[in-house]
Amino acid sequence: MLLLAFALVASGELDRCLNTGEAARGVTTDMAACFVADFERADATLNVTYAKTMKRLPASRRAALRASQRAWIAQRDRACPLDNSPGAGTIERLNHPGCLATQTRRRITWLSRYR
Repeated sequence: MLLLAFALVASGELDRCLNTGEAARGVTTDMAACFVADFERADATLNVTYAKTMKRLPASRRAALRASQRAWIAQRDRACPLDNSPGAGTIERLNHPGCLATQTRRRITWLSRYR
C-alpha cells in the first residue's frame, strides 16, 4: 500500500510538499495534508474544466454531460473507497486522497477532449 501512495506523486506541488518540513521526515499527518491539498488542486481544476466544457457545448449536449459527470462522481467514489476498518493503518490517509486526485486528473483529461 505504501508503494501505491508514493506512486501517485504526480504533481510538482505535491512533490515539493512531500519534500519539505515534517512531511519530508515521514510524519503521516503532514504527508496526508500534502495529498489532500493535491486532491483539492485537482478538484478545483476539474471544476474549471467542467465549466469551460459546458460553455462550449450546444445546449442539447449539456444535459448528457451533466449526467455523465454525476455518474463519474459515483464511479470515482467507488474506485477510491476510504478504508476505516480496524488495522487499515495510517497509510489510508495518503492512499485515499491520492486515489481521488488520480481519478480526478483522468477526468480532467477526458473533459478537455469531450466534444
